[in-house]
Amino acid sequence: MTSIRALTIALEAPSAAAQALQRIFGWEIESDYGAFAALRLPAGIPLWINRPAAGEPTTQGLVIHLASDDVDADFAAATGRGAREVRPPTDMDFGERSACVRVDEVSGVTIDLSRPLDAR
Repeated sequence: MTSIRALTIALEAPSAAAQALQRIFGWEIESDYGAFAALRLPAGIPLWINRPAAGEPTTQGLVIHLASDDVDADFAAATGRGAREVRPPTDMDFGERSACVRVDEVSGVTIDLSRPLDAR
């Protein structure tokens, strides 16, 4: 059997992206070599950030879903630390409270903060 070891995203400036994610979400930077950075998320898969190979595109259209006990508070904290609002906290028709942000240094990636509506 196999399992997911890490999630890698390709960005032009891995170090700047890692530092921004640390500032906004408090994630720990495990390593930062400029062209590669690794973040330790509180309870999940490690996030690795690589510079793309010559001629290869950066990551685009990826959504990272974060479990949140308090979507409104986490959204306010993230935007207060520099994340850009994509969607404010909203009760979605599929049974989740969700808010989305983007981080300029993490181009092509949307961060979704969400929890089931019945988890109040």
